[in-house]
Amino acid sequence: MSAIFKEHILPKIHIASLDASETKAFISVLELMDAKHLEVYTTAVNSTVSEDFTANFTANLAQQIYFHPSIFANEQHGLEFIISWLPLLEHGFYPDEKSTNTLVDFLKFSLSYLHSDDISDALKTQLFLVLKTLVHSTSKASLPITRFLIDSIFDIRDVLNSDFLIQQCLQHQILVGQYTVTNSEDELSAFPFKIDTDFIAHFFDTNWYTFISKFHHMLPVGRVYVTGAYDLMLPWFSNTLATFYKDHLNVAIDAHHALKERLIFGEVKSLELLNIKTSDNNYPLINALASKVWDAGDVLLFNNRDKAIPQDQLDNCYLRFIQWLSADGGSHFYTEAFKDYGIHILSDNTAEALPLQCIPFWFDTCHPKTGIASQTETFNTLFSKLLIEDCKVILPVMRYQNQDVQVTGAFLIKEVFLAKEHLKTWLQHYLKLGLKNPLNQFLVRTFFDAREVLSEIYTPEQQNDLQVYLLELAYSARDTNEAIKTQHLPCIANTLFALCVEPGNFTRVNEIWALKNLDDTIVDLCNQFARGHYINENRPLNLSNIQAWFNYLGDYYYSYKQEGVWVTTVLTTQGVRTATYFNAYKDDVGYFLDRLVKRVISFHKRCKQKETTNTIFTSIATEIETYLSDFLGKLMPEKLHLNTITYLYEYSNSDDSRFSSNDVLYDQIESYSQFVLNSEASTAEKSNPEHATESVTIAKNTDDAMPLSDTNMNAVAMNPHYIKALLTNLETYKNTGVYETKLLAFFNENIEELKTWLSSDETGMENRFSQTLYMALLDTNLAPGTDQAPYGTLCRSLFAHIVKGTKMSTSYGMGLQAMAKSGAYSTEVSTALLQVVDDLNA
Repeated sequence: MSAIFKEHILPKIHIASLDASETKAFISVLELMDAKHLEVYTTAVNSTVSEDFTANFTANLAQQIYFHPSIFANEQHGLEFIISWLPLLEHGFYPDEKSTNTLVDFLKFSLSYLHSDDISDALKTQLFLVLKTLVHSTSKASLPITRFLIDSIFDIRDVLNSDFLIQQCLQHQILVGQYTVTNSEDELSAFPFKIDTDFIAHFFDTNWYTFISKFHHMLPVGRVYVTGAYDLMLPWFSNTLATFYKDHLNVAIDAHHALKERLIFGEVKSLELLNIKTSDNNYPLINALASKVWDAGDVLLFNNRDKAIPQDQLDNCYLRFIQWLSADGGSHFYTEAFKDYGIHILSDNTAEALPLQCIPFWFDTCHPKTGIASQTETFNTLFSKLLIEDCKVILPVMRYQNQDVQVTGAFLIKEVFLAKEHLKTWLQHYLKLGLKNPLNQFLVRTFFDAREVLSEIYTPEQQNDLQVYLLELAYSARDTNEAIKTQHLPCIANTLFALCVEPGNFTRVNEIWALKNLDDTIVDLCNQFARGHYINENRPLNLSNIQAWFNYLGDYYYSYKQEGVWVTTVLTTQGVRTATYFNAYKDDVGYFLDRLVKRVISFHKRCKQKETTNTIFTSIATEIETYLSDFLGKLMPEKLHLNTITYLYEYSNSDDSRFSSNDVLYDQIESYSQFVLNSEASTAEKSNPEHATESVTIAKNTDDAMPLSDTNMNAVAMNPHYIKALLTNLETYKNTGVYETKLLAFFNENIEELKTWLSSDETGMENRFSQTLYMALLDTNLAPGTDQAPYGTLCRSLFAHIVKGTKMSTSYGMGLQAMAKSGAYSTEVSTALLQVVDDLNA
């Protein structure tokens, strides 16, 4: 039994003043206090006349036991007195309101004594067990004791006493669970420890601002690394508190200041309050960050946001973050806030969470002309991970106007980069960085994504500038790793393909096609692109197309079918198409066809000579035969010159060709030869029956075609036979070694008659003469000073006579002048060509 209870309480109790029910309650008190051996117990028991009464611990009895102010005058006695209450409290015998208020007064007055070293931890523990019991009791004592504790805790003017109570309440879990309040009708009601309207009414006079002000002032206060007021109040946080912050922006911003002080100076986490949310999942303190200009502390707060916050509540915060990074010339980059928190905000993220405004920020900050090296390195590393590496070869999904948006190249070009008017200059700044730079990698993806609409966005001149940029960037890939090449070279190639769609610019086509040599990933792409331009069956053929086909036959042959791979398609599928084109061609194309046939045959011959060493040559030879068979099978015989047919006939029957194994092709060439024989014989019979046999001989064997040494040239006149003989000689002199100067001299002297005859001819003889003589002009074996100089002189003279005054005169003149000044010919040849030009212009 407590000495205080025995010596100071029991003697003052007047049993006679108690009614029966109070007496019975008093007996229970004595039993709980272990006082059954005392006379007072015997007196109380003897005064009870019946066992039927129910014990009633009334306010009167409570005051006799608990209300003894004189005891509290001595702090040690007061403490012992309070501790002695514990057995009674545990059995529901609580002090009345008057006694409780006296207790509260003692506690307020004696706080410094209670947490001093004069009080043992054991006594402190017993004291706070009494207070805990009272707080959690269903009695009128609950609210006053609870109010005392909360008022004292929030009174940071006496920080030592406040912290003492905080630590005791945390240790003994006093301010948790429920407390009890008596209403106006003297009814007791339990309330949870939650910051809501009831809590504010009970402890802060229904004034939210009073609570918030005290709460915010407490947050930064406390010992570092020791639990404090925040930990005590953490279980009190509620949706109602979050709603108050939501409805009062200024209060939320005040909370930011308190939290920043707590986090920065106290180094104490406060994430629960920072991320407090309403019942409808609104995070008011995070949302409030979006309403103001940021400082370093706001970066710290945002970095500690809850990762479950809905994205639409973060969008404006990210924009504020970008504004902070851009402010003051980007100087915030050098702060501890950026190094410790800003980098983390970006690195611990995905592109889907970031605003699209990150892209212009990145390009502005890392611009090759104005970017600072340290910033450029950091932001390139961060954004290349977010916007390039994590997105494979597509542009990222980002946030724009509070929505998830798939970023498109067209949008970036039109709305973000805004470089349309000065595209060339803008691209040049980035070009010097090469493909290894992330900015260029992102631009490559941008243009690739927009490739289908680039022709709508940019003018032809701008499209050309973009092509030049992409081509140079592709070659800079040599300085990058395989991953960058693999990801970006196909994008570059496909973008160039989309830009270079108009026919005819084979210089650019070849530049793009050549990119195949940079990496294996684009070999097939580039070859298909070249094929589409060189063999586009949706476009009409022209002579340049066909000439290009067979120019690349050499690359195809010498590379063992590794270069010009589309040539195989030409040889195996384009024969009929070529013949159809020439059949419809109105002008004489005999010379062109002659060169085509001879080039094809020359490679067929090489293949046949080497096919035993490599089966690839057999394959090429077979493809050539397919082409010739398709081509000759459809071509009108009259389109070929006599010397071409002769060349084909002789090669077909030579040991080198082995056309005999291709019956179809062999028969086609034989039919061409027979057509010419029949045609020439018929013409000769009609014009001069006596010389029909001779005409056939000329047509068949050019070595015997012109035995004119004993011929009376006066008898030649304008006989078509001799005109054709001259043309045949001009077309075949290289192969036969026969130079008919007499015929040339004769027709030079009778030029007017020849021109009259040619003008009336409807078979294209005039064009054949012009083209054949033109090629003779360029033959260096006929140049002045050579053995065949007389033949060459006569050719130049006859050419000038025939061409002068025609619609082709100017074109031929320009061509000859260009040849003469190209540097490809000797001084003698160039001088002779320029003389012809003068003759044409005279």
